Amino acid sequence: MKTLRTLIGLLLLMAGRTFAADSPGEWQQSLDGLWQFTTNQAAVDDTGIAWDHITVPGNWDTLPEYSTYKGMGWYRREFTLSADWQGKRIRLKFDAVYHDATVWLNGKELGRHHGGYTPFEFDVTGLVKYGEPNTLLVSADNSYGRGAWWHWGGISRSVTLIANHDTRIVWQHIRSEPDLAAGTAKVFVQYRLANAGSAAVHVALASALEGTPETSLQKNITIPALGEIMVDLELALPKDRVRLWHFDHPNLYQLTTTLTTNGQIQHEQTDRFGIRKIEVTKDSLLLNGERIRVNGFNRVSDNRKFGNTEPDELVKLDVDLMKRANGNLTRLMHHPQAPNLLDYLDEKGMLIWGEIPVWGGDKNADVNVKSGNLVTRQWMSEMIARDYNHPCIIGWSVGNEITEHYDYVKDMIDYTRTLDPHRMVAYASYTGARKNYTPENDPISVSDIILYNAYPYNRNSAEIVHSKWPDKPIFFSEFGVTQFGTGPAARIDGLAERMALATVGRPYVIGISLWTFNDYRSDYPNTPPSGNREWGIVEEDRRPKAAYQQVRELFSPVRSLSVKDGFIYLVPRGTDETPSFILRGYKLRWDEGEIALPNIKPGDPVWTSESKIKPGVVVRLISPTGYDVAESRADH
Repeated sequence: MKTLRTLIGLLLLMAGRTFAADSPGEWQQSLDGLWQFTTNQAAVDDTGIAWDHITVPGNWDTLPEYSTYKGMGWYRREFTLSADWQGKRIRLKFDAVYHDATVWLNGKELGRHHGGYTPFEFDVTGLVKYGEPNTLLVSADNSYGRGAWWHWGGISRSVTLIANHDTRIVWQHIRSEPDLAAGTAKVFVQYRLANAGSAAVHVALASALEGTPETSLQKNITIPALGEIMVDLELALPKDRVRLWHFDHPNLYQLTTTLTTNGQIQHEQTDRFGIRKIEVTKDSLLLNGERIRVNGFNRVSDNRKFGNTEPDELVKLDVDLMKRANGNLTRLMHHPQAPNLLDYLDEKGMLIWGEIPVWGGDKNADVNVKSGNLVTRQWMSEMIARDYNHPCIIGWSVGNEITEHYDYVKDMIDYTRTLDPHRMVAYASYTGARKNYTPENDPISVSDIILYNAYPYNRNSAEIVHSKWPDKPIFFSEFGVTQFGTGPAARIDGLAERMALATVGRPYVIGISLWTFNDYRSDYPNTPPSGNREWGIVEEDRRPKAAYQQVRELFSPVRSLSVKDGFIYLVPRGTDETPSFILRGYKLRWDEGEIALPNIKPGDPVWTSESKIKPGVVVRLISPTGYDVAESRADH
């Protein structure tokens, strides 16, 4: 197998370059594909060593010969550049390398990056060669481990060469502010514009919403030489143009911005966003003014076939499975998520927190929990710069299950608010219910919301935490019982009873995120012989367990759906239940028919169909996004 992979790799490396899609003022060349690979540290000098081959993006731990390797891996490949790129600014971008990366181009070290989940790049304009091969060498070190998940090693996301003119859009951050009473909205855009040239440049900036060219922003700007400038503009949308984003109605907009000089396009960038309003009170989470109590799943970025590279096929499979099981609000995972996963969450509708990977009592020199930590600030800055426009992200988290942590958390929350003052900021706590943690020394006091992890849930945890911080709602960011095993029959014993203890009679508990959606690879203490931590409602290969249907019913948006004597009965959730939210745009569907339901609110009376259906038919409740979220078979 190794010999075959090496032969294929050599053929592909000889085949030349591949190109990513271009946009006006930007040209891209993908460096994804087969690279040379070795764990021999002589690679930096290439002293006659034998190279294997490996796919980028990918993880070496998915290959049998490197499945347990922890340490330094070396990647190498050659590329050539089009002569058309001469005279342009060239950047080399890595979307993620786990965990510590060093990059060389044509024998010169470009720099290093510490952290395994966020993008980084280098300006290589003066180092690339035209008309002859360029040699790229990357070292990746996965020996840094955190948490209980497997620390998959390697270049886990795409590598791209990007060419631009001297003047370009670094990013455009888009946020919305709907007026719920009037039905209108304001859209605020902050642009970061760069000029790599030696003279100041006068540019015209123009932004337009897709399908509404008359709804636009325009401004003339001077960008200083060898510098950057921030520009803020706002746009008013009338009522007939506003479509709110909601987990059941994930309406998206697209904004395209163009920079021109003397009528010539310098750069163009397109980004999506959603219009929605998130508010918290002492006992509520409000989405577009509606009080919601919703549940979801933590999902570990892990698969034996794909590692943590997150191909579209796995992302879509997992999100579809979670949505079908009524996952709408979740913390998801302890590190920045893959861009394609965030895109799909935007499209399908899920509320999540974005989080940097600071976990437990991490005391390592460069990521320890201390005030003014430059590394964790870097991670947060890189994550927010990349992910700002995603409506699925409703808040940022600065870490998970940390002790002796007040100064670190407060400092990071304050810093995060300078990057994004418009979202919630918190951290995932497991100390708030402990006697020695009080509002004076626990950073829940400086968080916008309480994210709390409970294993297993204690009947007093919510009450204790609420008694200390009565002005903040609680979201159980991790809710678990125990590892409950693998195989099709595995269920979570006592889950319904523990959920009732946590939520019933506690309006300040806004939801629960179950640990976890999937089984995941681990070498953490007490991992079963399978090598997977078996907390999931699906197995590592995504085969659903009995727990999947168990939780799907427990998280159902209705108390019950049944058919008796041919009539369909739908019993809504109560206002004090979890989940509970307004059903808008739902349908009932069976083989020979469909009924569009009226808006159904928590606490409404039982809804009954006006006509009968035949026996034996399965009736399904269909969400506006097309998922069957509950079902019942007609009696005979």
